[in-house]
Amino acid sequence: MDKNILSGDVGTLREYRALVEDYNNSKVLNDQAKAEEKRLEKELAINKKNLKDDIEITVKKRRGEVSDKFDKEIDNDESKIRKIRGQRSKAKNKGVKARITDETADLSAQNEELKANIRAALKSENLSSFCGSALYLSLFFTKGVGEIFFCGLMLILTLLIFPAVIFMVLPCENLSHDVQKVIIAIIYFVVFVSVFLIYKVIENNTKHKHKDALLSVRSLRDQLDGNNRQIRKIAKSIRKDKNEDMYDLGDYDMKLQELENDIAIITQNKADALKVFDETTRLAIISEIEGRELPRIEELEEKYKEIVERHTELEDTVKQLGIKLSTEYESYVDKSFSDTAKIDELIAFIENGQATTVAEAIQAYKAK
Repeated sequence: MDKNILSGDVGTLREYRALVEDYNNSKVLNDQAKAEEKRLEKELAINKKNLKDDIEITVKKRRGEVSDKFDKEIDNDESKIRKIRGQRSKAKNKGVKARITDETADLSAQNEELKANIRAALKSENLSSFCGSALYLSLFFTKGVGEIFFCGLMLILTLLIFPAVIFMVLPCENLSHDVQKVIIAIIYFVVFVSVFLIYKVIENNTKHKHKDALLSVRSLRDQLDGNNRQIRKIAKSIRKDKNEDMYDLGDYDMKLQELENDIAIITQNKADALKVFDETTRLAIISEIEGRELPRIEELEEKYKEIVERHTELEDTVKQLGIKLSTEYESYVDKSFSDTAKIDELIAFIENGQATTVAEAIQAYKAK
């Protein structure tokens, strides 16, 4: 427009009104297109994510089903292997025990004879079987570093630890420190005297009266202990022996080998099946899911593309109409008059003869 609209007539106002109405309608349509674009964008993103998740979940599930089928067979074979290994271990242990018994038979027979001789020697002297025990002989006929160490432990136990335990059991918490010291001294004294007297009574009634017989029992016990050490040495050597030929374990080993070979075959078949799945079946699953879901997604993409174009066009229209409205009208007329209701009032002033120009109509409106 190349003239000031203030000098225009009712036709100018009608053109102004039409432009404002077009601008407002375009803004409404643009806002609607913008909202629809966001909605379709969100719906399209959700559908694409759902398609991706559906493919991943389905492929993972189907692949797991293929793998589980083979794993179940492998687990079954491994369960059989564990069972057979248990049976083999029991059979070997039984064979080891039988071998130990066989290879230590002479020593065991000697031990039985030695035990009989010990019992006979004690009986002939009217002594208790306690006098033939390792405890008695260690305490009264001490021999060797091991028995000396044992006697030391017994002294510590009876003369130090045992009195301390007795003191802790007694209700002495509320007594004074001096009284507690007296009590513990009495306990240690009583225990020491008691142990000493018991030891001397046993010694006088056994060692001093039957020394020769007990020395003979000591000698027999040493032989018995020596045989036992030899038996333990033989048993240890047999258990450490890696040669299992004498235990007749061939059937177990053959079954184990068959099962291990079967597991190796199943494992290879599993690898082959998973390779086929990854290279062929997986693609077929993806194709099937995409064939079912992609048409709807593509339709949404087409709608989204159309609404983006529509939104762009409407944004441009609003922009152009806004520029036209600003430069051709609002630069002359207060922006508050960019309202169709007010423009209609201005048109009414001219049509009623109260004004002949736009400027006069505005003055009449303000005067009202």
